[in-house]
Amino acid sequence: MKKSIKWCAALMLMIVIGGCADSNLRMYEEKEGTLLLGATVHLGNGDIILNSAVGIKDGYVTLLADAAIDKLDLSKFEVDKLGPNFHIYPFKKTQLGNSGIVLAREDDKHINISIREKELERCIQIGCEAMLLVCKGSIEDLDKFKVDFVYMGEEKIHVLEQSDYKVIASGVPGQ
Repeated sequence: MKKSIKWCAALMLMIVIGGCADSNLRMYEEKEGTLLLGATVHLGNGDIILNSAVGIKDGYVTLLADAAIDKLDLSKFEVDKLGPNFHIYPFKKTQLGNSGIVLAREDDKHINISIREKELERCIQIGCEAMLLVCKGSIEDLDKFKVDFVYMGEEKIHVLEQSDYKVIASGVPGQ
């Protein structure tokens, strides 16, 4: 009888300890995704959001807000602070050779990105697939415009090379 009481007490102690260990593991919650902070977002319909917060999780835009930094729990995100020099544009991939902005990836596969001023193909909105071009400088000033990285769904692609953006502006290479 005393042995069964000891076994029951030992079993209860193991359950309690196991429950405590499990609750400690739960303290490390899964992140809410990536949060791009401080950039100027061009929605694609003419609207612009200054000092924005753009959330991306599982390849989709989950948050789009302006000057919301003080209202967000930054500990829930992987934060990428960009600042006002950065501009975020929606884009559409093209299938036609070098007809867009050519971005080289580490695996030497290229992404052709079609950006036409005032006529962007996709709007940035909550719930749409993350197809975002993150640039230093605005497309309005092509001399200072440089693509830094691209979000394509769940993939963040750092740009290693970029083509001549003046091709996009005038439609004629080098002008």
